[in-house]
Amino acid sequence: SMQRNIKLFPIYKLFSYDILFYYAISMLYLTITKGFSLSQVALLSSIYSAAAIISQIPASIIADKIGLRTSMIVGNILTMIWSLFYLTIPTFSIIIIGELFCAFGFALKGVSESPFLYASLKKLNKVSEFAKTEGKGSSLYFVVEAVASIAAGYLYFINPYLPMIFTATCPLVATILAFYMKPIKVSTKDIKTTKERFNETFGGFKFIFKSKRLHGLLIFACVFYGVLSLSNLYIKTFLTNINVPSTVFGYIFAIASVASALGSMVQDKIEKKHRNKTLTTISITYITSFILIGIFALLFNNYYVLVTIGVIVFIVQSLIKGAYRIIIKEYVSRYTTTSIRSKLMSIYYLAESFGSATLMFVASRTIDLIPIGASYCFFGLSLFIIMILILNYMNSRVGLNPASYGKSDRMDLQEK
Repeated sequence: SMQRNIKLFPIYKLFSYDILFYYAISMLYLTITKGFSLSQVALLSSIYSAAAIISQIPASIIADKIGLRTSMIVGNILTMIWSLFYLTIPTFSIIIIGELFCAFGFALKGVSESPFLYASLKKLNKVSEFAKTEGKGSSLYFVVEAVASIAAGYLYFINPYLPMIFTATCPLVATILAFYMKPIKVSTKDIKTTKERFNETFGGFKFIFKSKRLHGLLIFACVFYGVLSLSNLYIKTFLTNINVPSTVFGYIFAIASVASALGSMVQDKIEKKHRNKTLTTISITYITSFILIGIFALLFNNYYVLVTIGVIVFIVQSLIKGAYRIIIKEYVSRYTTTSIRSKLMSIYYLAESFGSATLMFVASRTIDLIPIGASYCFFGLSLFIIMILILNYMNSRVGLNPASYGKSDRMDLQEK
């Protein structure tokens, strides 16, 4: 029954939301166990982000053809295939194929999971419980991620392949749970043609070109998400370079997960305190911490000093990241109609993936050549200047009084 869908969905989301057991030890696994260079690790991230962009529309078309529940099942099977590639394939060029499976799997899950829950609640006339039901799995995920990070550190210490075996079991559990959910018939009028899918994604661009406010936000989101991806790569490189044991890695990433969860809980307080300077405060603090860790890496070589500064910076960055994910989505959705909102969000995700793919590609060209401390300082200062220019551009466009916006920036005023 539909009731079973609602009960199982938060547990399903817990196993499907992201990749458990992997992130904490990913750098150790790829560089030490697999023997890949840092530039190859960065290139994998760049390829994933590029594949995420290309997957958006095909995933939507396939979800329409095969149905929401089947899309969730196929998405999780593709994620499981990715983890099996990482577990068994030694060659870098073939591992790239696994990365494509993973990107397409997450694209399929992205277009099917929320609509599946929404449709299940609609059948029960409980649509008002959507945010609560979806949030239940996501908030629990942070707790489980913290535990999984600590476990991964110990599992890696016992046998480097153990965390990947556990990683593969999570999408398997999600697949089994999805099988137990009841499929939902989507009426034919809700199924879009390929042409309509293209029009839906690119129709949103028309509105963005008219809206100066959204120009600013999307350029910001593109660059700042690139910064987030780069700092994730660099913190792992930094900790690996100073020979942090896998067990300590696990604890550090567990603390970071908790910090992200706290950030998402206090995002409204951050917004209230900084008001229209929220994005400025968030981005400048984040990039300053990026430069700070570089300066310490250049000046000190004491293990305890470097671990301490690494952990403090990582906690601050994770707190900001947790809050930012919610704040930026709220900013993008503000002053828009329901009809344009989904188009805007898909373009926003494209902008993020583009920013990540570009910066990670640049990192893949430089990371093996420049020491990590110098990389932090060089990219940190470059991004600081770029961010100041973007914030300056946004100054007269974002975070103004509602009355200061023209018609093209306030879609809600035209909603009948």
